[in-house]
Amino acid sequence: MIAKTLLCLLLALSAFAAPAQPPQRVQAELLGGPAPDGDGYLLGLALAPEPGWHTYWQNSGDAGLPPRLQWNAPEGLQIGPVQWPTPHAYPEGDLMTYGYGKPHVLIHRLSLAADLPDAATIRLKARWLVCADICIPESRDFEISAGTLRQPPAASRERLRQALQALPEEVGLQGQFTVEDQKVRVFVPLPRTWFADAQDKYWFPAQRELVDHAGTVRWGASEDGLLIENPRHPDFQPVDAFRGVLVLHTPLGERALQVDVRRGAIPPGISLNGGGAGSGELGLWLALLMAFAGGLILNLMPCVFPVLTLKALSLTRAGSDTQRRLESLAYSGGVLVSFLAFAGLLLALRAGGASLGWGFQLQNPVVVGALAVLMVILGLAMAGWTQIGMGLMGAGQNLTEDSGMKGAFFTGVLAVVVASPCSAPFMGGALGYAVLQPAPVALAIFAALGAGLAAPFVAIAWVPALARRLPRPGPWMEKLKHAMALPLFLTGIWLAWVLWRQAGTTALGLVMLSALLFALAVHQTPGGWRLPRPAAIATSLAALALLFTPLMFSPQQRDGGQGDWQAWSPDAVATARAQQRMVLVDFTADWCLSCIVNEKAVLASDEVRQSLAENDALLLKADWSQYDPRITAALAEHGRNGVPLYLLYPRDGGEPEILPQILTTGIVRAAIERAR
Repeated sequence: MIAKTLLCLLLALSAFAAPAQPPQRVQAELLGGPAPDGDGYLLGLALAPEPGWHTYWQNSGDAGLPPRLQWNAPEGLQIGPVQWPTPHAYPEGDLMTYGYGKPHVLIHRLSLAADLPDAATIRLKARWLVCADICIPESRDFEISAGTLRQPPAASRERLRQALQALPEEVGLQGQFTVEDQKVRVFVPLPRTWFADAQDKYWFPAQRELVDHAGTVRWGASEDGLLIENPRHPDFQPVDAFRGVLVLHTPLGERALQVDVRRGAIPPGISLNGGGAGSGELGLWLALLMAFAGGLILNLMPCVFPVLTLKALSLTRAGSDTQRRLESLAYSGGVLVSFLAFAGLLLALRAGGASLGWGFQLQNPVVVGALAVLMVILGLAMAGWTQIGMGLMGAGQNLTEDSGMKGAFFTGVLAVVVASPCSAPFMGGALGYAVLQPAPVALAIFAALGAGLAAPFVAIAWVPALARRLPRPGPWMEKLKHAMALPLFLTGIWLAWVLWRQAGTTALGLVMLSALLFALAVHQTPGGWRLPRPAAIATSLAALALLFTPLMFSPQQRDGGQGDWQAWSPDAVATARAQQRMVLVDFTADWCLSCIVNEKAVLASDEVRQSLAENDALLLKADWSQYDPRITAALAEHGRNGVPLYLLYPRDGGEPEILPQILTTGIVRAAIERAR
């Protein structure tokens, strides 16, 4: 690719020193006439590359050269600078170029003296580079008379009118930019309604040696405008001002805006998400597909499995295909309603200024304690200690069809509540995309996540071949029901451990006492001892009072470091990178079972630890168990809305590699080799 670039440059330079050659790949024509907007006259060089070929914009990017236009005009005529139509990006391997692969017109405005004779002639020597698999320099000479400018053919008038419409809009946008940490950040102030429904966004800086054109573009959004971050150009040339074109692809079409940018402070607190060299964002359909796949995989996550066993038991009990299908729809309804309610709450809190992400409720010790108690009560119900809660799980012995529907619905609700600590593969990118979009798009992505979670049970209920594979009801179901109490109790123990880590021994003791009181209050086995109803109500209220005591709102102070790991901070990353050290950052939380499994089984393994030690890697842990706005912002910067997230920074100062959410020793060791 480097050889190709050098060849293009050599051919271009030789073109500017060689005699003019007939056009080969580009049809060219000189247009002229009165400006349709009444502002003087226009001269336009119309270029039409053959299919598969392209010419270049004023900033050609990493390769190529822009057209060179040399005018020879008589006295009494002044020609202004080129006005460039909106360019397009052309990625070529490790390079990025900007130009035009379709017919376009390079426009000049000019003033024409009234006493200039019609016979006066304007001459143009035009040279350009046209490229496909190879690059070819072309040139041509043109001339046009003042009389033709005053009275052009009708076709020329129409083409000039269309050419003006192809220019970026001049709406007076004044942006600011900063250069720091090897990044160029540009803030463009504009109303959110202009970009809220944009499916893709592109940024074309007209300054050539300013940004790394093929580098990763990151985007951020606020109510006041857009933030764009590019890596700095390797041969960076400082400037105080430059122009650029912002292109927004909306459902109504493409909109290109001319932006004047000057050095100046940019608004703080705007989170950046990951992206590619062009738009920097996922497309809507890809985000929906990723959300659905993430919900599907969520069924296999350890924090969700105990609840799913209850639903499987319920479907096994369904007596007919109709009942099974109705219960599957009820379960799906519970899942979708819960996901949409969760999304609505999350978006409302973020709109109010809070920086929150997926699983944020597990950062609250009260919520963790309440879930721990709920798991204990559900486990007791499965073990036969009480009949309360069986309708919720859809697995009771003597349920009517109506209560079975209710049980299926609330099983879906429970599945979402328990799934919230988990982040399955594909979920991170989809949810990171969702929270930066308008509310309807964000809700659609959360709905796709719920549809993925509910899909297996809908398939079992509605596909007869799958339904026939379900085992028939029998005495074994009672034994299975008792056995399923174990994972629920284990989930309760895990949540109690999370609570202890968050709020200490006092909160843990209060929750254990609350669970004991609830167990006494709900004890209702046939023929067994039970509390009188007034006493049961009083005991339940006492348990709630203990559960929601203010003592639980006093989190323990934690620094995030442990063993070989140090506490994460942006300064720690910057210092290590300045020393050209490899850096591994683990964004984790105590309530994230996937995180704990990855840490114990992979990151703590002898193979991985030895490989990291051999490369003098700095290990940083970003503990999100409790709310930390810096970690939330860092997750959003990398297009994530929850944990786990693993970043491996290479020694050479390049962009970090984002590792998969489910790790293996092979994956991590291969990434370490790449980072060397």
